Amino acid sequence: MKKRAIIIAVMVFVLLLTVVYLWGPSSVPAGQEPLAVLSNADLHEFATAFDRDTDALRIVLLLSPT
Repeated sequence: MKKRAIIIAVMVFVLLLTVVYLWGPSSVPAGQEPLAVLSNADLHEFATAFDRDTDALRIVLLLSPT
């Protein structure tokens, strides 16, 4: 019974850390532009920022909740 309680406590702790990491405040290193949330309204702004530095490695990662 004690082993089961420890396993459940560890799982709850990991879940809480995950929630804080994913939905907590985001920050960027000094000198980097702030993070942006994309929408249809500002897609042109994203394309301009993406094309700005042609010498740098650029990666787009699209995640879907489904």
